Amino acid sequence: MGLSCATMSLRSSVTRLNRASGFTLLEVMVALAIFATAAITLTKVAMQYTQSTSNAILRTKAQFVALNEVAQMEINQEWMEGTASKQLTQQGETWQIDKRSEPTVSPNVQRIELQISLVNQDSGQVESGISSLMFFNHRMNNTP
Repeated sequence: MGLSCATMSLRSSVTRLNRASGFTLLEVMVALAIFATAAITLTKVAMQYTQSTSNAILRTKAQFVALNEVAQMEINQEWMEGTASKQLTQQGETWQIDKRSEPTVSPNVQRIELQISLVNQDSGQVESGISSLMFFNHRMNNTP
């Protein structure tokens, strides 16, 4: 049962070819681990971007609600004393507007602070404030 030199040389080159043409199980496992880590990281980044965009949209909507309230107060020439709160629905969300007035040096000008909060539609609870706005309200007529 002697093997010729040519047969042994052929088997040796076939073995080298098989080792060179494929990956070991360990190499495949390491590659899969690297890919999985990269995929998880990419997914987290995408989720953070989506959440950040969603928060920016919500803050923008809250700012529009605040500006609409200011415009409504100016149109109605509303003069307020103390604090006031109300809930309203705008832009597909229910909002709570908390207003607080403070006097200024001029009796015909007051400082109004608005705090805009989102109302949770499931529980009806007011969530933390999303936006705030401060403006100066003035009387059109001079009667205090």
